[in-house]
Amino acid sequence: MRNPQTFLCYAPRAGLRCALVYLAGDRNAYGWFTGPGEAHLESAYFLLEDYYTSRETRYQAVADVDLHSKWTSDEAMCHELAQLQEAFRREWLFYRADPHAVAQLDQYAKSELALGDVNVKFELLNRFSKAQADWTHYSHDFEHGVLKFLGKRWPLDYRLPEE
Repeated sequence: MRNPQTFLCYAPRAGLRCALVYLAGDRNAYGWFTGPGEAHLESAYFLLEDYYTSRETRYQAVADVDLHSKWTSDEAMCHELAQLQEAFRREWLFYRADPHAVAQLDQYAKSELALGDVNVKFELLNRFSKAQADWTHYSHDFEHGVLKFLGKRWPLDYRLPEE
């Protein structure tokens, strides 16, 4: 698997704002995101077709359960996306309803930090930049243009601050 790029945003009084992981291909960027939406937790796989070309970029997103539907004919990409999402979730996130999350929940409570349905593993919060009200973590080669493009289209409540 290629080197995935990640972005996470956490607000100490609100909880996880968004989590994003993607891979850059020759022409396309594709990945997975999750975070609070208008009424509930949102989670989707996405494809930014022709993102790395001079053509107009086409955004497609599909709910987790529809990964292997007809949204794309590239089954190899779907398989790679499933592996990417699983590895990212295992490394960075935990769910409040997970019975194995008791220690994580206790650490958040002791630190008086907000929890949501999905959360960043407590021990990884020390990797975040805490210079702003929203704490953020970007991987080394993360492309802010991908986040900017997605942020205008995805169903998450999280929006980039105006430049």
